[in-house]
Amino acid sequence: MFDSGFLELLVVGIIALMVVGPERLPEVAAKAGKFVGKMKAFVATTREDIEKEIRSDELQSMLNQQKDEISELRDMMQSTKSEVSNEFTEASDLLDSSVSDVKTSIDKK
Repeated sequence: MFDSGFLELLVVGIIALMVVGPERLPEVAAKAGKFVGKMKAFVATTREDIEKEIRSDELQSMLNQQKDEISELRDMMQSTKSEVSNEFTEASDLLDSSVSDVKTSIDKK
């Protein structure tokens, strides 16, 4: 957060001692410490929430990408299936034609 060294902390401590007084300084320091701790915890939880949202967005993006890839694969499989089916039909027709040609040539003899 702030870049403060020992000298700056010493000046703040002396000013706080003069403003608050030696009797109330420990109480004020404890409250300030609790406040700083709560702020750090708040920042940490906020950072975690933001990171979770970012990861969630990344996962959603990956999921959508995988859905697109699966859709492409499904289309490729459908295309291949229809091509194989057409090839099988053509082969079956050719086989039937060959069988009938053989029967015809046998019947002529």
